[in-house]
Amino acid sequence: MSTDSLSPDDTINQMIELRLQVAKLERQIDALKPAFFAACAVQEITQFQHDHALISRRLTPGKWRYPNHILEQAEQVKQLKLEFQQTNEPTAGREVIWSIKLTTQL
Repeated sequence: MSTDSLSPDDTINQMIELRLQVAKLERQIDALKPAFFAACAVQEITQFQHDHALISRRLTPGKWRYPNHILEQAEQVKQLKLEFQQTNEPTAGREVIWSIKLTTQL
């Protein structure tokens, strides 16, 4: 569908409707994930081809418990960055965007 001929209200309404559809799909995906992971595990291989997708097993990023001296240094760097940001202008970014926060559920 061409968006060139839409009124501003129609464009906004179309974007909200699409975001509602995406939210509904994300809920369906989240509900299906446990069964999907179990179905993939039954394959007993780390990668396999399906009709429309290549499905691969991967690990999520690891988590570490850092010693206190590293945590303290990280906090110091965080503070230094904050001070720098308060006294300097960004070199990139600051684009104008519009966001949608859905207030209704499907």
